[in-house]
Amino acid sequence: MKSYLILSIMFLTLIACSSQTITPDIGSLDLKVTIGPLCPVEPCNRNADDIRKVYEAYTFTVKEAKTGKIVLEKTLTYNGTSGLLKSTDMSVGEFELDFSPKSFFNKQGFPRPFIIEKSKITQLNISIDTGIR
Repeated sequence: MKSYLILSIMFLTLIACSSQTITPDIGSLDLKVTIGPLCPVEPCNRNADDIRKVYEAYTFTVKEAKTGKIVLEKTLTYNGTSGLLKSTDMSVGEFELDFSPKSFFNKQGFPRPFIIEKSKITQLNISIDTGIR
């Protein structure tokens, strides 16, 4: 009888523990990118489609800072004024942001470290120098 009671308690404990869902701590990344200059002289007369193609040519990569494992790789989305990259549900931790293609003018300061905190939005503003003069 005593062993039956112990087995019943163990079984109930197992059922109670298995119904709990463990969710990882997550946050979000909100990246705003400006790219320029797009023309050697102002005013720049490039049409909106050409500018969109310039922005969408850039790919951003997020790696875990400690392991170097790539956790996100996306191209920019152009919204008419700047490039955007949004990622929700990123695990909490330390990361590095990098992009391609790079040139002599825009490689300094990258990869750029940043931290994702629990239930917070990490906002980064990036300016890419094209070297067009």
